[in-house]
Amino acid sequence: MSKIGQIQTLVRSGLYYLTEHADNEASDDDFDIYDVEYAIMTGKIHSTWPKEGKYEIIGKSLDGRPIGVVCRITGGGKVRVITVYENKPKR
Repeated sequence: MSKIGQIQTLVRSGLYYLTEHADNEASDDDFDIYDVEYAIMTGKIHSTWPKEGKYEIIGKSLDGRPIGVVCRITGGGKVRVITVYENKPKR
């Protein structure tokens, strides 16, 4: 199974959590947990950090805004969402 498929399967099963930082960052950009779930379930891996085991997923929020989610799979088999942000185009 692909890494995005593995992450999506864990999220679909409810085996994920947001760190306090991720929750605060999501809230700052007016995202909620449903936006984060939707972004993971419909997004694609954009970047990886193999040494840290982290993945950046770029997707869309429920209202269509681009959203970035950085996460990792823990040793306990859960997805730990590290940060969330609105993926605004660079100028």
